[in-house]
Amino acid sequence: MEKKGIRGILLHHDNASSHTVIRTCEFLENSGLKTLPHPPYSPDLAPCDFWLFPRLKDQLRGRRFSINEELRGALFQAIRDIPKEEWEKCFDNWFTRMKKCIDCQGEYLEKM
Repeated sequence: MEKKGIRGILLHHDNASSHTVIRTCEFLENSGLKTLPHPPYSPDLAPCDFWLFPRLKDQLRGRRFSINEELRGALFQAIRDIPKEEWEKCFDNWFTRMKKCIDCQGEYLEKM
């Protein structure tokens, strides 16, 4: 089996402008990190957008943080508290979403 990227890691990002600027692209290329293609304007295919961020918002809703470090700590703890099985379900769902996108030839889907 061919090794992919750094330690076999493939990076999937959502083509946000910060991810596609020349400096970032050069860094990824120079580091040997391989990226997966992503159709533009498809947040329904980014696991952070369709799964992680809504989950974290629900978990932290209503809490107030007086300093950034408190918020950072709460976020890291919330992420650590997610069971491994939930992460596995997220990525199973991601592959299902990718297949739907491929099946409809990249057209935008209102509901997934």
